[in-house]
Amino acid sequence: VCSGTTLCGGLQQQGARGTSVAARALERSASLPFLPKPKNLEGLVGEEQGFDPIGFAEDVDPKWLREAELKHGRVCMVATVGFFSQQYITFPGFEPSPDALQAVYVAPPGAMAALLFLAGYIESASYGGKLTMLDMFEGDRVPGDFNFGAGFLKGKSDKEVYDMKLKELNNGRLAMLAFAGMVHHNIVVKGPLFPLFPDGWTGPGPWAATSMQGGINEGVGMFGNV
Repeated sequence: VCSGTTLCGGLQQQGARGTSVAARALERSASLPFLPKPKNLEGLVGEEQGFDPIGFAEDVDPKWLREAELKHGRVCMVATVGFFSQQYITFPGFEPSPDALQAVYVAPPGAMAALLFLAGYIESASYGGKLTMLDMFEGDRVPGDFNFGAGFLKGKSDKEVYDMKLKELNNGRLAMLAFAGMVHHNIVVKGPLFPLFPDGWTGPGPWAATSMQGGINEGVGMFGNV
């Protein structure tokens, strides 16, 4: 009866919008099918995996989150190599420390100070002083892009570039888990990374926070006596 009228047109549009919203609500995460598809991941590498179970991207700028994820992933990829190498390689002037967790306590204070200064300088210089969520991405800056190693992407198709970025992201995520596992291994066995199960090891004992605090206090005392 009301075909072609304004009322019917409005009802039809409202119905179409409702159907669209319902369809989006039924979409599921590709990585966690029992959860709805997360929001605000559009345009990010790896968005098709739909992994954001806690919904961080709904409350925090996704670019900021991806920046942090890439940076921590890159650091952990290097850290896993260093953690492994610490058991077998010692720089001149340093005291050998097969347990990488103890290296910070036996390293020369000057070397630790230089490391902290270098890390701080790189962190501030890389962003040109723009370190906050509000100004870090001015000028359409892409998260994680420091123009470092861009030469490896020259001559590659968009798909190849995307695949390389996805590999970096996934390897960084794996490295973060791997580094956490290495650290916990050394805490549990109270020794170096290898052998994984030391001779005579009877299994994990009760974890005491006082033992870690004692190590920290010992390290602080060492620096205080210099």
